[in-house]
Amino acid sequence: MNSYLYSVPLYVPVLLPVVAAAVGYFVQTKVYKHLLIAVQVVQVFLAAILLARVRTAGAILERLGGWQAPVGIELALDEISAPLVLLVTVVFLLLVLFNYRKLYMVNTFQFLLVSLQGVMISLFLTSDVFNVYVLTELTTIIVTVLILFKRGKPALYNGMVYLMFSILAMAFFLLGIGFVYRTFGVLDFAGITERAAALENPRALILPYALMVTAVGMKAGLLPMFGWLPRAHAAPSAPSMVSALLSGLQVKVGIYLFIRLQQMIGLTLDTTGFFLVVGLLTAVSGFLLAICQRDIKLVLAYSTVSQIGLIMIGLTSGSVIGFWGGMLHIVNHALFKALLFLTAGLIAKEYGTRNLDQIRGTFRRMPLVTTAAFLAVLGMTGAPFFNGSISKYLIESGLAGGTRWQAAIYLVNFGTMLVFTRYATVFFGRPAARSGGSSVTDRSTRPVDPWTRVVALVFGAAILGIGLFAGPVMSALFPVESPLELVSGATAAGKAVAFAGTLAAAVTVYLFGVSRLSVLERVREMSVSFNGMAILMSGFLGVVLVFLFATV
Repeated sequence: MNSYLYSVPLYVPVLLPVVAAAVGYFVQTKVYKHLLIAVQVVQVFLAAILLARVRTAGAILERLGGWQAPVGIELALDEISAPLVLLVTVVFLLLVLFNYRKLYMVNTFQFLLVSLQGVMISLFLTSDVFNVYVLTELTTIIVTVLILFKRGKPALYNGMVYLMFSILAMAFFLLGIGFVYRTFGVLDFAGITERAAALENPRALILPYALMVTAVGMKAGLLPMFGWLPRAHAAPSAPSMVSALLSGLQVKVGIYLFIRLQQMIGLTLDTTGFFLVVGLLTAVSGFLLAICQRDIKLVLAYSTVSQIGLIMIGLTSGSVIGFWGGMLHIVNHALFKALLFLTAGLIAKEYGTRNLDQIRGTFRRMPLVTTAAFLAVLGMTGAPFFNGSISKYLIESGLAGGTRWQAAIYLVNFGTMLVFTRYATVFFGRPAARSGGSSVTDRSTRPVDPWTRVVALVFGAAILGIGLFAGPVMSALFPVESPLELVSGATAAGKAVAFAGTLAAAVTVYLFGVSRLSVLERVREMSVSFNGMAILMSGFLGVVLVFLFATV
């Protein structure tokens, strides 16, 4: 590889989209679109090069302006952040291509979208906790504007709830930063990690850690602080692209910050067992609430909560295999959940409703779109040879020896299949009649853009490809030993039998149990106000404090 390309500075993938967004804003929309597509292709190329550098030569550290830490600004790329930077660039490229012909892809929308990419990548590169605070607040502002982009009262309410709750959470984070700086006198990751390990009285870290992990837990959508997530991800007026972006990528920022916080302070304050339980409760509550929904996007939004819980189980499993399984599930979830939101938007537009009970026969009406969505469902449920089966197998393997926790994984997988058994009802049957009595098979609406169908199938191919070539993918993305041997168990006959049995049980429970429960209606109508969410976040902070004071 060319040595110049191999030594590309870390600030380039941060500044390139921001500069392109600013310069291109003043040209025609069509020209702007092509410029940003070209930029996204370059971004994927640069991210792949940076990942290759990390995998061959180790972590990269760059000091901007020649200033040494802790005074100067440092950018760092390591084995955790490098795959996530590549993931951001790939998903953004596919999203831009998918929405190439959408009417809302005007200059302002594109400017906000690509600016968000630059800020998100900078979050993965920064090595300073105060910069994390500033950049997170910046993503909050941009995401809020994207939610509000299609004006209307629902958009205003959902956008304001997301904004205010994010501001409240990051106020906790900023307060925690203040305590950390008072204790250590530094704000860089390495300095905090070094000083925390040498601290004589770990209890001095309890309050700052509790404040910061509460904020991070809110951004990640952990129980009980995920009340904002369905409102933001399934906002009625938000474009499906925004929903895909939020669920596929934005929520992963909170998970990434949790990993960094655990690396800095978590070794001094052992909360692995606590967040393992939180992850399980988040996963279970997410699929239970998803089952109760009728809105096609709310089902997907609550299932994201469940999958976040599963990722947390992997990250806090206490094993290397489980950790990298959780990291792979971050990648996998970004792909199949983004695709599910994009195809859900197409289906809802085609049928004129987001009500699951009023949508049937999408395989007949929209065969290619439904094929792509079906591939995403197979990935989500962990079907053999699909990407989800690999990451779920690794998470389960990381819990080997813990029978109760392995049973918990099966419970989460069962819940996921139950949710998507309900979701998959839209794929089959005859298309329902319109209110006027005509069948939806009468093409009275504008057909789906062929270009979006192609990009959706590319998404689906990626979901299948990661499953089929899991060994090389793991070797390229993560520093794992013997990747082929590591993932080989995911394709064992026993796993296929277990999947088939769990699926059969989920279908049976849905048909003869869940679909007839009247309690679903009451749960569906439940809603948590902003004040309620604030109380829940404060309650989470209190529980973390009690746990730490009792165990440290």
